[in-house]
Amino acid sequence: MKKIVLMCLGLYAYNSFAQTPQLPSMVIAGIEVRNIASNEDILRSVIYKSLVNSKKYVVNDRYDVAEKLGDNKMKECMGKECLGKVGAQLSADFAMSASYEGLGDRILISMKIVNVKTGEIEQNEIEQFENQPRELNRMTDIMIYKLLKTDVDLTVYKALFFKDGPTASAGLGKMNNSGPRIGFAVATGENGEFFTRNERDGGVGTMPVLFNIGYQLEVQYAGSEKFSGLFEFLGNVAGMEHGTPIPSLAIMHGVRFGKGAWEIAMGPSFTMKRLVSGTTDYDGSFKTYQELYSLGVSDAASMDYFKRPDTRGATYFSTNFIFAVGKTFRPGALNVPLNFYASMNKYGTTYGVSLGINITRSRKYTYTK
Repeated sequence: MKKIVLMCLGLYAYNSFAQTPQLPSMVIAGIEVRNIASNEDILRSVIYKSLVNSKKYVVNDRYDVAEKLGDNKMKECMGKECLGKVGAQLSADFAMSASYEGLGDRILISMKIVNVKTGEIEQNEIEQFENQPRELNRMTDIMIYKLLKTDVDLTVYKALFFKDGPTASAGLGKMNNSGPRIGFAVATGENGEFFTRNERDGGVGTMPVLFNIGYQLEVQYAGSEKFSGLFEFLGNVAGMEHGTPIPSLAIMHGVRFGKGAWEIAMGPSFTMKRLVSGTTDYDGSFKTYQELYSLGVSDAASMDYFKRPDTRGATYFSTNFIFAVGKTFRPGALNVPLNFYASMNKYGTTYGVSLGINITRSRKYTYTK
């Protein structure tokens, strides 16, 4: 009875083994690596591991292949014809090659499998990943999954996949609007009153409209054709037609976005302002302490004094806050930025329009690692 049981078990095991389908064989041939901190041997081992774990192929290891073909022939075999010949020499069903190339902010991986019997490409996949050399193992797993049409870990895939969008494209074809600026502005509040006030009272005696001329320098730190993050440095002189030139330097942070090249920017500006201290407590009109003293006002020292823009005053360092919106028009090779802005300080707000022009000589395409 015991012998019968053993014979049955042996027959069952034999039948089970005989019915197990034979896995096709695979040869890993050429592995090309360019501009990446890795080498062919390491990546060959990673591909070998991924294929073996897939349980879809019997994979010839590198030593078997190198023993029959030699290291050089194995590493140089990348094309379809060579893969077919190498697979035939090793009596394999399939042969594959892979290419890894660093392209600045991304890694391009290409893999193909050739059917040795037909000599045609069975599967071919190409994908871009973020430039993260430490993740080459996972990138290779993803490529093997795609080649073999198995499920991909979407969480890992989304984390490693190259995102060809504005925040990832740091350096592609960025517009630069550095160039001269002209425009005009209208002063309001105490600043406007300073220009309309009579000269004998420390004013300018004219309209509160100022013409501007200056130069803007842009420094861009991120962006693409449809988005740019930038810093703007604008040196400007206003009011020269009134005989009261007002130099200023603005430092703004902004963004340029959309096909229409719309722009929003804001930041501080620094200038010099002539101010004088006085009071309106005596008779409602503005008078300085010296004027009150000359009139014999005994309680002049106890009155409330404040400063206002005045040509009779001393020169002080002054700051403003600027908010600007605009759009760049692009007729042909020209960039024509048009901006509307508001410059604010405690003495009022100045509203202005600025127009620039510069020539687009070329589009610069750079890559940053």
